Amino acid sequence: MSMEDPFFVVKGEVQKAVNAAQSLHHRWRELLQGGSGASKEEIDWTTNELRNSLRSIEWDLEDLDETVNIL
Repeated sequence: MSMEDPFFVVKGEVQKAVNAAQSLHHRWRELLQGGSGASKEEIDWTTNELRNSLRSIEWDLEDLDETVNIL
């Protein structure tokens, strides 16, 4: 059984999360620029999802930093 380096596992997870956050950010900007006929609910939902995504990425990076500092 092969064990992957945890750094690269977390790096991959963070990269996926960053890609998703970038997509959300793009959509959020489109909604705020208007013209899309977006509802307040859609704007609020996208804003909350983007915030949550960024918080999650921040926590993952903090955990990774703590782990690296232990080593």
